Amino acid sequence: MKRILWVILIIAAITACSKKVPLDKDQFTSLLIDMHTTDGMLSVARGDIRTEKDNYLYYNDLFEKYGITREDFDSCVTYYSLQSALFNKIYDVVIDTLSRRQTKIMREWKELTVNDTVNLFPGYTMIVADTIRPDSTQAKVRKKDSIVYETRVVKADTVYFDKRNQFVLVKLDSIVPGMYKFTSTIKLEKSDRGKRNFIQTYFLSADNDTLKVPDQYVGVDTLRPYKKDWEFYVADSSYTKLFMKIPKSDRDTRVKVKKLNDREGCVYKTEIFKTYVAPNREKQLKKEYEQRRQMELKRKSAKKK
Repeated sequence: MKRILWVILIIAAITACSKKVPLDKDQFTSLLIDMHTTDGMLSVARGDIRTEKDNYLYYNDLFEKYGITREDFDSCVTYYSLQSALFNKIYDVVIDTLSRRQTKIMREWKELTVNDTVNLFPGYTMIVADTIRPDSTQAKVRKKDSIVYETRVVKADTVYFDKRNQFVLVKLDSIVPGMYKFTSTIKLEKSDRGKRNFIQTYFLSADNDTLKVPDQYVGVDTLRPYKKDWEFYVADSSYTKLFMKIPKSDRDTRVKVKKLNDREGCVYKTEIFKTYVAPNREKQLKKEYEQRRQMELKRKSAKKK
């Protein structure tokens, strides 16, 4: 029985080898590489829950590319699989090609996204009340305290608000066109009644033209921290600096208070990233940027009139 089975297999192999197949070895290898690439993209896009019928629907374009039908492909598989040594060599080439492609893609992706892992935030630039000095040293003259301010950079994860340090200033002088993402967490220890707190951000050009980021409002609830973030695309290379105030306060005239409290709390986990944007997405962002710019020019023109 076994001998009969071996005879049948040998006859089938000889028949297959003598039959001309639609694709030669190189063409079949190229098709397999394309099919595995397509299969990988489908797995990412739709997950792994697919049937063979679904696969063939997507492979139809590849069959047309190589000028074959599904039946032709099946005959190629039968022909080459019966020659195990040749079939192994074909798949060695397929695996090697796919591995090299993946290595190349990962290297390019790493180069494009290298700045995603770099926090551009250099530290907190705080405006602090350095000293309190009397205006006069004469004993009979009423003394009026004046505050002398200075600027210093604090490279720390957390900065606390107190009577002297009521806000944090962020300054970046190395802005280039691209997508920027910001995140920070603010915790207020007492309710800021009578104040409207928000994060103010804008990009600045050499001639002091500003590109404003929508304000991020901070609530007055003292029981929980507020995580604030924004994403903003800068297309114009003239904007080279970024300024941010965390938080900026306006007087809320709707709330009547006898005395505004000094701010207490902290700001922490502040990060700014310049992130990679895919080419198609970048085209869309540039188009939206230009539309906003035209609207802003019209608004400024109408305001002058």
